[in-house]
Amino acid sequence: MSNSQLSFDNFMQSVFRFQDRQAGVSLIFDPNSKTYSYNAYCLETKIMKELFTVECDYLDEALALINDEFGGWELVDLSQSQSSCGTCVAK
Repeated sequence: MSNSQLSFDNFMQSVFRFQDRQAGVSLIFDPNSKTYSYNAYCLETKIMKELFTVECDYLDEALALINDEFGGWELVDLSQSQSSCGTCVAK
């Protein structure tokens, strides 16, 4: 079990991973109300299918939910990981 968790400091660049599944927290912006909410999610990365999603009004809610549900998975820093898209023109 991992001692690392998603936090206010790392949720934008880190996710939990287990095999082909990824769980994390993303931002949602509502342009009508000009407010942010937070999406706690888990998806199957090979087929890009959402398996779990909960919209939360507060970041601490979303972080607690993801850490409780998926905190045993490996915490991966996406800013440090190598991607096969490194030479992509759209980069």
